[in-house]
Amino acid sequence: MSILQRRLFLLALTLLAFAWRVIRLDFQSLWRDEVDAVYFAVRPLQETLSMFVQAAQNGPLYFIGLRPWFALAGATEFALRFPSAMAGTVSVLFVWHVGRRLLPPAPPEQTPVPAPWLSVAAVGALLFALNPYQVWYGQEGKMYATVTLLALLAGWLWLRGVEDGGWRYWTGYLVAVSTAMYVHLLMVLLIPLHILWFAIAWPLARRRWRGYGLALAGLTLPYLPMVWWQWMMLTSSEKLSGFSFTPLDAVLRSLALSHARGFVTTTPLFWLAPVYFLLGAGALFGATVIGGRFSVQSPSLSPLRRVSLLLSWLLAPIALIYLISLRQPVFTERYVIWIGPAAMLCMALGLRVLMNNSGRSALFLAAILLIYVLGLWGYLGWQQKTLVIKFDLRSAIQYVHAHRRPDDLLILQIPHQEWAYRYYTGGFGSDPFVGGDERLGRWGRGPYTNWGRPDDVEWAEVDRYMRKMTAGANEIWVLLSEASMWDNRRLMDRWLQTHAALEEQRTFPGVTVQRYRLSQTQVQP
Repeated sequence: MSILQRRLFLLALTLLAFAWRVIRLDFQSLWRDEVDAVYFAVRPLQETLSMFVQAAQNGPLYFIGLRPWFALAGATEFALRFPSAMAGTVSVLFVWHVGRRLLPPAPPEQTPVPAPWLSVAAVGALLFALNPYQVWYGQEGKMYATVTLLALLAGWLWLRGVEDGGWRYWTGYLVAVSTAMYVHLLMVLLIPLHILWFAIAWPLARRRWRGYGLALAGLTLPYLPMVWWQWMMLTSSEKLSGFSFTPLDAVLRSLALSHARGFVTTTPLFWLAPVYFLLGAGALFGATVIGGRFSVQSPSLSPLRRVSLLLSWLLAPIALIYLISLRQPVFTERYVIWIGPAAMLCMALGLRVLMNNSGRSALFLAAILLIYVLGLWGYLGWQQKTLVIKFDLRSAIQYVHAHRRPDDLLILQIPHQEWAYRYYTGGFGSDPFVGGDERLGRWGRGPYTNWGRPDDVEWAEVDRYMRKMTAGANEIWVLLSEASMWDNRRLMDRWLQTHAALEEQRTFPGVTVQRYRLSQTQVQP
């Protein structure tokens, strides 16, 4: 591929990735974590800055970065998600850069090279651009597309530092990893991953031990504020994380499905077989189709070591988060989203294995598989853009706000919907929560009943709580979403059904709106 062809390819790929992430960017309603991102960004700056030293507070740098952006662009759904779309777009280019650096093609005399322009790096970047899981988080107002970009940047800088040397690469690596840790706290896993890389790259890496050692020493400073509370979490005998433990087989299954199909969970499993076939072919035989970056000044890593670096990037973060979860459960799929580029490059290796086999049939099969996967992922990506997948808080809240009278009581179950209500009834300016108290009017938090106490004890508490909250009310609006997190036995529903008449119920995806008329002759506080 000539320089001009390469530039045209990268330009076209960048435009494709950007367009695919921006189209229908604001179609899905914000879910509660995205509303949190808006709140953390616009609240008093001192409160957000305090997250740097508070235990288990995630992503302060991401929220601080949103603050000036909201001041410029407003806090609309589109504005919130646009930085993720940009991060996802730039990540496509870094997949190409990392692929070129980590997985260079084998020399022509070693193996036939059909379609030399369709390199592992190019195919990996193309797959990443259309992967529905990556596209989904490239359209979400959270930090997960950003941490993927930072992981790619850190990996590229590490490779440049080990192969080429130079203080600027190790300084950049130090900055990239430090930034990643304060965008998402579990990005600290980059440190043990790259230590493993250093061991795999030995003895070549030995020549760079001083630069890498200084970068590791520098990482201790930004990590210090996290040490004390992370140590307390790991050594505590109590469950402190708020997550449930996930067995390893379930971890692997959920990650394999998510990265292959995104969020359209109705996808038949046999449709995904080509994805796993290419992944397996790349993992098993990828070393046969890559070479090294030979120069007099810089000896290269062997193909086997390069594939080992790729597979450790794919698997080590999963193993590490599972080991942590044995002490304190912390696994959720998006926390290791940054293994996605390794999976795409491994699939690209598998495609290259097929292409490098002699015979037209192998080349034809490779072309069919590539077209199939890109078509499948394009279809699933479009489904994600046109099906309501996230809880539709937007429609439910706007319906309630349009029909509720000022003196009607509003009950939010779960209470965290308060911020979604403030957001979706505001003006989407630089601080959409301004005036939220007036828009909420009379409201109350649904009772928390998941203490594990006996039903009769909990029912008595709910009865006391509800009588006090509804005193003097006539009409009651109830907004239910993820209610089992707060009231698994639905005792509040039982109380309302006992003491009030259900006059209206509307169902939105993931949200139920109810309107009750309370009988004041039966209910006294």
